[in-house]
Amino acid sequence: MTSSPVVMAQVISSSMLCCVEVNNTEHSADAPEWVRLLGGSSQKKQAAPNNPQQRLARFRQRYNQILSQWQKTQNLANDREALSNIRRGFQALTAILNDESRSPAPHLCLQFAAAQQIYTAISKIAATSFDEGIVRDAVAFYNALIDSEEEDFLENDVFAVSLMNFINRTVGSGTMAVGEDIEADIVELLFGIAAKIRLQPGILPVWFTTTATGSDSRLRAQSNDFAGVTQKEDFPLCYQLIDHVHHEGRIGDFARTGLLYVFESASKSMTLEQWIVNSDLPTLMASGLGALYSQLSRKLSILHPQDNLPLVLSFSDYVETQANDDTENLHTTEFQSHIGTFLSYLAFWQDVLEHCRSADVRHTLIDHFHVLFLQQLLYPSLLESSDADGGSSVAVLTYLRRILDALDHPELVHMILQYLLALPDYTSMSGKIPRSPAAVKRRQSLMLMNHGEKDDDRLNPSLFNLVDLILGSTDSRNSQTVTSALKLTTVILGKNHSYGLGSLIKVMNVHHKEPHRTVGALNIELETYLNLAISLAGEDGVDEAYETHLKDIQSLLESHPCSLKAISLPPTSSQNPGYFDSVDASGREVYQHCLLPEDPLFKSLTDLLLHFLTNDVETNLALTEAIISLGTCSQLRLEGWLSVDPADYHFEDNVRASIAFSNDSLRDVYMANRLPMWNASATPQLLACIHNLCAQVAALRADIPDWDEHVTNRKNAFRFHEEVHDATKQAAMQPKAVQQLPEPPGSWLPQIPKHVLDSSTTPSRTQSPRGRKETLSEQRSSQGSSPAPSKFGGQTLVGSPSRGLSPLPAPQGGKRQTTLFSDIDANLAGFRHSDLLRRRIRFRRPANSQDIEVMLSKYQPPPKEPSADATAGAETDEEQNDIREASLLHIITNVVVLQEFVLELVALMQIRASLFNEVKFA
Repeated sequence: MTSSPVVMAQVISSSMLCCVEVNNTEHSADAPEWVRLLGGSSQKKQAAPNNPQQRLARFRQRYNQILSQWQKTQNLANDREALSNIRRGFQALTAILNDESRSPAPHLCLQFAAAQQIYTAISKIAATSFDEGIVRDAVAFYNALIDSEEEDFLENDVFAVSLMNFINRTVGSGTMAVGEDIEADIVELLFGIAAKIRLQPGILPVWFTTTATGSDSRLRAQSNDFAGVTQKEDFPLCYQLIDHVHHEGRIGDFARTGLLYVFESASKSMTLEQWIVNSDLPTLMASGLGALYSQLSRKLSILHPQDNLPLVLSFSDYVETQANDDTENLHTTEFQSHIGTFLSYLAFWQDVLEHCRSADVRHTLIDHFHVLFLQQLLYPSLLESSDADGGSSVAVLTYLRRILDALDHPELVHMILQYLLALPDYTSMSGKIPRSPAAVKRRQSLMLMNHGEKDDDRLNPSLFNLVDLILGSTDSRNSQTVTSALKLTTVILGKNHSYGLGSLIKVMNVHHKEPHRTVGALNIELETYLNLAISLAGEDGVDEAYETHLKDIQSLLESHPCSLKAISLPPTSSQNPGYFDSVDASGREVYQHCLLPEDPLFKSLTDLLLHFLTNDVETNLALTEAIISLGTCSQLRLEGWLSVDPADYHFEDNVRASIAFSNDSLRDVYMANRLPMWNASATPQLLACIHNLCAQVAALRADIPDWDEHVTNRKNAFRFHEEVHDATKQAAMQPKAVQQLPEPPGSWLPQIPKHVLDSSTTPSRTQSPRGRKETLSEQRSSQGSSPAPSKFGGQTLVGSPSRGLSPLPAPQGGKRQTTLFSDIDANLAGFRHSDLLRRRIRFRRPANSQDIEVMLSKYQPPPKEPSADATAGAETDEEQNDIREASLLHIITNVVVLQEFVLELVALMQIRASLFNEVKFA
């Protein structure tokens, strides 16, 4: 069969054109003579790739080669050569499209791709290849089409169907296994489309189509239970995103943000809004959160790894604590990854509720969160936790703390605390905004599903709630359980104080707002507490430590939710309602109140305080933080538990006759500055506990040789460690060109935890005698000066950020640093191996008594293998008396921690008096 001259000329021209392209790219400098005859010099042909017509010819040729290879290959997945050829073709098409997008118009390749719908063939080839490389290149090809922002690909329903079919067959069917990096690229592509829908609501109908309307839709909704209607064919992009929201890393981040944009778009489309309410998306989201929570270990240990202990714990009996074999450790990398994924998804819930402007969608999500996660999963785990199994109470308390600490959305916080603390029904909050009939019906079906056949079968927080768990845990003999309960208490009292009133702590509202305490009473109380602090561990370094605590306490007080209104300027009539008007979405107004003496939680705190010297050091750090958190509420009166009630003041006389006043104002000032006295029965509970602890320390001082020297050495060890910590931070801030000194062998620098070395410039207390890491003060550290000068002069205590008054300057130069490390290491070795410091000391508290007896020389360690009679006698003695013991090393560390706590109390009283005007000066 012969071809016409015209056809033959076209074939010859096309073949020559291909040769020209090859020679232009490979041998442009030595172009053959026939090339110049066809199209001129080789220099002109160097610009050929930017010619739209030639670019289109290359694009069409590559596309035809791909189709030809695909059509003639019977089993593409097993033909490696065909796969390689097709992959090179995909890459060439993408490169041409990217090049054209950067070139001036006309964009003939994009026009050709849109007119011929070549993406349908690309989709089929990639989905049937079962090859990761081809899938990756197909994703890049789709990205090139979308990024071109031409030809309205995102507005083309054929393009949308083609792309979603490709993605469903690739990552949705389960028949093809792709790597995480390719899956991340696919989810990123979906995220980009969701972002376009958010900015251009007009393209939503292309990606979201309802297949049922009217009565048919209502029948479908009625045929399903609380889970809603699964309609993946309506919005496949949305379902793909929700399938990936639980992942870690890029996949989860892109999926969560993309789905967030979908929910945000619901406020602009009534059809999408009703579809979400009736669909199973809220169920899938709540179930996904529950699945991540269920993956967390049921039993948890919060023990620090022995090879990376904070210094304050290494100077104690903490190294003797052993975890159960069947518990997972909080500090492992694997657990931190799991809890981080769960908290990320929880933050996603919070973001969805924050950005979703549809009231129906938001309330539907909240209902599902309440029933499917809070009521059916979180509360049962609380109910089933036990202190006897060695870790389940620790796990639940820790998870609740992390949840409440991570959440800021008022609706979620309100719902969780209202339910777990057995407060009035949370639904009253969401009932302020009317719901559509569809949302009401969805809620009714959800609540009906949650009700058991009998009311007695339902889990009811009124029978056992979070308060019961916390109170029971603070009385536990397991130090990890106690510590976890105290840390959760601190979060509730510090961040969500209004919910703890009347539930976690028993209070009584007071109606008089004028202060009754006088400045004279404040001065004598401050002096009393300061003298007790000095009697505990000496005057060395008290001044600098006190200055540091003043700044920390001021930061805590200023950031407390109850302080926001107290220290803010009063709003004017012309101002619109602002943040302070809606900070507590529950509507629970916090009035001035006082702590009831019989409050169970405070009783547990004081009982723990009486055993301060033998408590686990980490427990003491959590205990002091909880007490300080209790005192940072501006609406809580200090009288009765921290300061003396003004009704119990006694004065020697009214006014001496020799004093004459020129006016009544001076007389009032004199009266307010008098130093009162009070009977022993009027001593505040905390002050009485500290008196008791001082008596225990006095007994130790009288019996232990060189007691004060041991305490001073311990404070010096902490000071030295703080010097090393400061030097390490300064070295890390130096330019990289400065060569860092090698760490001397045997030094204790590696004991500094990584999170301390990587922390912000805010002063950290992780290595100080207080030992705990300040939460609010780290974020809102106050750099202002102290409200009042200290009475003490320039000595240094552990943990202060300032080194201006330190008798030991920061190490400078390699020789000084090496010497410092050697001194510290030798000092530590002496502490750890001293027989005296390993001596065990027993403390006995008789039944129904507040006094603790220190059994010093009278106590001898029991034999290694006690007889049965001796064991029985010891058990009987412990039943009648609360007997505890600890090493002298441990006790000395707790004494240093106790001094810091007393100084914190002094700073708390002083800052409150000046910040909230709590005392009368006249």
